Amino acid sequence: MSIEPRARVAPERVLPVLTGPVPMAPETAAQQKVVQRICARVAPQEVEVGVGELPPGGLQVWIEAPVHVDPRESWVLHHRMAREVGLVGWHCEADSDRLLVLGWSAACLHNRIRLLQSGLDRLSSFEHTAQRAVQLEGEDPRGRPAADVAAAACAAVGRRLRWPERLAELDGFDRSSGLPHLQLLLAQVIGLESKVSSACEDHLIMARVLARAVCEHYAAHGDLPRAQREVLAENRRWVHASTFIRGTATVRPAGAPRPHMGLAERRIAASVINHGVPRATPAAVTPRTGHQEGT
Repeated sequence: MSIEPRARVAPERVLPVLTGPVPMAPETAAQQKVVQRICARVAPQEVEVGVGELPPGGLQVWIEAPVHVDPRESWVLHHRMAREVGLVGWHCEADSDRLLVLGWSAACLHNRIRLLQSGLDRLSSFEHTAQRAVQLEGEDPRGRPAADVAAAACAAVGRRLRWPERLAELDGFDRSSGLPHLQLLLAQVIGLESKVSSACEDHLIMARVLARAVCEHYAAHGDLPRAQREVLAENRRWVHASTFIRGTATVRPAGAPRPHMGLAERRIAASVINHGVPRATPAAVTPRTGHQEGT
């Protein structure tokens, strides 16, 4: 009888023991920063916002205050945070104890697309921005440098637009999904955000230029209402052309690239006085009487 030699047994692997905290994935760390920015904007100044990783996946948000917070107030605050975070496209669950930020939601992403499209429609008009800019948003130009007054008025216009602050909260965050239908929605969201950002930049450029012009006119003759009327009258064509260009930018053939127009191009367009003039229709061709069929 032969005895088979015993196979050599591999030594048991010893897994390393992590003594410190488990490192967070880069995409989770970026998401945590975005959620922190959004919730800090919503929370009162005396309330600190904590954001941590949720073990099954996602993030959890809680609040810390120097004094006891009533559960009803905590419930309201967590739901306000959930609404703002949900506008980015995440599914959220909130109660009086904490806010849970889970994965991407198709319904929330569709809602963000509708909000961005609505924002583009409102940003197509420059009339309100021009009015607020020449009014300097309540800033007093007396004894102040024109650059400071223009910067303060431009910042106030940016706060009224609201989108610049909300888009800045997403800086450095690369959004993606392994599900094809969610990835398509994210791509559409990112494209619309780029258009909204460009439109906001046009508004801020106009606000800065008009506010600076009001300060210069005011320094020349010392009459603020007169300076505001003069600047608004001088730039009426620019305001109209910007509204016209933004309003018709979406009405173009399918697949045609959208031309980029900067400040110089808009001022050139403002100098053209035939906006909206219909093209001349060609005259109807009448048949010659000297040539008839069969002759």
